[in-house]
Amino acid sequence: MSHIRGHQGDRRATAYGGGWLTVPLPRPDARLRLYCLPWAGAGAGAYRSWAEWFPPSVEVVPVALPGRERRLGEPPLRTVEAVADALVPVLADHIDRPYAVFGHSMGALVGYESVCRLTEAGRPPVRLVASGSRAPHRPLREAGLHPLPRDRFLRAVRRLQPEPGGALDSPEMAELVAPALQADFTAAETYLRPVGGPLGCPVSALGGTADPLVDERDLRAWERHTTGPFACHTVEGGHLFVTAAAVRVRETVLAALDANLDDLVRDE
Repeated sequence: MSHIRGHQGDRRATAYGGGWLTVPLPRPDARLRLYCLPWAGAGAGAYRSWAEWFPPSVEVVPVALPGRERRLGEPPLRTVEAVADALVPVLADHIDRPYAVFGHSMGALVGYESVCRLTEAGRPPVRLVASGSRAPHRPLREAGLHPLPRDRFLRAVRRLQPEPGGALDSPEMAELVAPALQADFTAAETYLRPVGGPLGCPVSALGGTADPLVDERDLRAWERHTTGPFACHTVEGGHLFVTAAAVRVRETVLAALDANLDDLVRDE
């Protein structure tokens, strides 16, 4: 969970699905689509660089949530379930090839809730990659930040994840991004789902070695949410290792997806 870096987004990206889905680099012949869900306060633009990095076999589709970037004028959603209520029908309408889901922090929980529903509807992913997040059944280890008054909340987020030059360093930008940021923290910190969900796809959990919010037990607990294969990986860094060690994160995700791509080739 961290600050929004900006609110303009990627003006070159193609948006569809009522504005929920963006495609920085369309790849109509890709074998696999990778939906990417942002962390608290972030937007679809956080994954813009992923589109060109991944090979032509993977089409990267960042998810654009209300309350930021192009959707800044829309009210943010305050529960993981509310995000899934709106997102899952959009995804279901546009699944025309095998897909995987990557989510960081809050995005991992939204991704999990969404793929649970899609699996129940007979549209499972080939893989879920849960990054920087406790498993859905594990409660917070410390009191959450979302109930704090706005000023105290923003100060706590700055201490939690310092980001020189980030949006919260500017009072004007902080005023713009704070509603979505606090709504996202509310969603992430209040979400709990018991063990025993419907997932049978492979699940990969990814964590930072110095993440103050998520420890190894939180990561390994993801194994209890699938009957399929499970893998756990760590990357150097704190909670925002997804940006600080972006290349390493992408390499780890691609290595996980390679097995799925090989299976798709064999099935053809």
